[in-house]
Parts: sequence; C-alpha cells; structure tokens
Amino acid sequence: MKALKLSLLFGVAALVLASCMTFKASGLSVMPADSKYQVLGSFTTTVWVNEFLGLSGGAKLLNITADATDPLVAAAIDREIKAKGGTAAVEVTIVHRASFFNLLLAAVTAGIYAPSVVEISGTVVK
Repeated sequence: MKALKLSLLFGVAALVLASCMTFKASGLSVMPADSKYQVLGSFTTTVWVNEFLGLSGGAKLLNITADATDPLVAAAIDREIKAKGGTAAVEVTIVHRASFFNLLLAAVTAGIYAPSVVEISGTVVK
C-alpha cells in the first residue's frame, strides 16, 4: 500500500512538473486578406509579462493588470514592422505561456505575482 501511494505521489509530481498553461491565437492579420502585398521577411520575438492578482499564462479573472499585455504585444509587433521597413504584419501568431516555474511563483505568492511569457511571430509585408 505504501508503494502504491508513493508511486501515485511521484506520478502526480511528474505531471505537475511537466505542466504549463498556454493561450494561443494564430493566423491574425492587421490588413485585409485580399490586399496585394510584398513579403519582407518573418519575425519571432518574446515579451515578458508581469501580471498581478491573477494566474500565469493568460487567465485574467480578477487580474488588475489584465490589459497590460495588449500594448506590450502591439509595441513588439510594431517594432518588428519598423525594423524590416514594412507597413503591416500578417499571419501573426501569439502564444501566451507559463512555465512550471511561473506557475510555482504564482502559487507561492497566492496569485499576487503571476509572471508569464508571450511569444509573437509573423510575417512583415509592404
């Protein structure tokens, strides 16, 4: 019986250590799909997000900084467009991810501090 409980405990611990929370939105465009454009290149960038009174990885219930992520993502996409000399971004993919460490930190602080990472990729066009 002890071996079964110990095995179950290790199984649950392994599942928790391997878990993460993710939100993903893909295929977004900032211009009409029927427009003709020249592809200038693709980009991938990462934005660190510090949330307060919420959960890591995109959960926004009672999160006082729920809207703080949007300007960071928009600014990161704008920087990539300007760096490549483009006018827009298409096929944008946004992944809001929390690692085990992020979730652990949020749990230790009882959801007061909930860090996560937003990964953004797409194609710059003109």
